[in-house]
Amino acid sequence: GWFPGQVVVAGRDPGRAEAVARSMPGALAAQQLDVTREDDVRRALQGASMVVTCVEQANEPLARACLERGIHYVDISATAPVLTSIAALDGLAVQRNATAVLSVGLAPGLTNLLALHCVDRLPTARTVDLTVFVGLGERHGVGAVQWIVDHLTAPVRRGTPAPKRVRLPGVGTRSAYPFPFSDQHTLRDTLGVQATTRLCFESAALTKFVFGLRAAGVFSLLGRLGAAPLLTSGFSRLHFGGDRYVVHAAATDGRHTVESAAAGRHEGYATGIVTAHVARRLHTGKVPTGVLHIDQLVEPTAFFDELQAHGILITHGERLADPVGHARA
Repeated sequence: GWFPGQVVVAGRDPGRAEAVARSMPGALAAQQLDVTREDDVRRALQGASMVVTCVEQANEPLARACLERGIHYVDISATAPVLTSIAALDGLAVQRNATAVLSVGLAPGLTNLLALHCVDRLPTARTVDLTVFVGLGERHGVGAVQWIVDHLTAPVRRGTPAPKRVRLPGVGTRSAYPFPFSDQHTLRDTLGVQATTRLCFESAALTKFVFGLRAAGVFSLLGRLGAAPLLTSGFSRLHFGGDRYVVHAAATDGRHTVESAAAGRHEGYATGIVTAHVARRLHTGKVPTGVLHIDQLVEPTAFFDELQAHGILITHGERLADPVGHARA
């Protein structure tokens, strides 16, 4: 809606791309694009000034193709190795006067900005704990579900942080379990703090059940037996409960803790809103060149104000932390 007639929605399935284009008559065009085919990519990039990618497939080659042509690039991927491969293109981006923005969306994305806001308020912070709370009433694309399954079936590494009881605004206290969102890896570099991201579902019982199976190695065994597609299909059909989400950041220096959280409905919508605002900044504003994560590009406070107009509620708080790590108001 901000750039009517200038936006092209593209994907392997032309029917789906056309359906999206029809949802905003005159504002969008549709195009078939398989990002694994060089000819498709070359054709799609002709005349483009920016590309936003919402899939984890051939991301580094696509980012390279964009930056080589001086085209800005935005990526909502949540897997650390994918983002690391694109970050290695920083020199190319600077050379071609282009910008790539990573860690864009809800988690990573909004979690990074919440963490930055906490550390700005507590410069002595040594650790940041991030929590992602999601309902299961929302329908997700196959790619998103497959991402969850891929990480559930991966072996649990030694030294993985412990689960944590977290008090979430509007939800209460929940047990959250470490999960390999990319934000915890990139924040160690961009903010210089130790970060851990944990995940919990709206159903506390389901959270305990799923992560109990993961800890017991059941998902890892199923993955080795080739059952990941069946798990993806099963999780795709799992729809019950609400569509609320909360993402929460807490920074602590051992004595004080500062918190920030974002909450709303429909996490997919929130991911799109965050991404759209980043893309608009990139397309219309004066931005530094190179490969940046969202927390290296966006000033949190003003960005939070923009998001609240879309029903994303931002809250902040402070606490004292006692010597054994429990929080008290």
